[in-house]
Amino acid sequence: IYIFLINMKKTTYYIALFFLLSSFIQKPNISFEVNEHNFGDVKENDGKVSYKFMFTNNGQNALKILSVKPSCGCTTPDWSKNEIKPGKDGYVIAEYNPKGRPGVFRKSLSVITSDNKRSLIFIKGKVIN
Repeated sequence: IYIFLINMKKTTYYIALFFLLSSFIQKPNISFEVNEHNFGDVKENDGKVSYKFMFTNNGQNALKILSVKPSCGCTTPDWSKNEIKPGKDGYVIAEYNPKGRPGVFRKSLSVITSDNKRSLIFIKGKVIN
């Protein structure tokens, strides 16, 4: 039993050390230049409008966007498909279709990255007939 307890103490020590050290390892870190874009007045008959959100990976590991989920079907996303190395830039494009949607709008896009973090970016404006 004594040897078992000594092994348990060592195991517990190594597990605690692992978690402590892993908290100091910097993971990927997405940082958007802006997290909201205002289109202002958008004419319904002029068609779709889009904005390219730029971001930087401020972490020490490569970052990959796994998915971008818009808050509604009126917004179509596109994004950097390749891994973004530390210090490098990527993008998320938000395309909004104003057809049949007069009035003020504010839509969100949820950006899910390889470090299992979620970032929100927004587009807004006013659709005019």
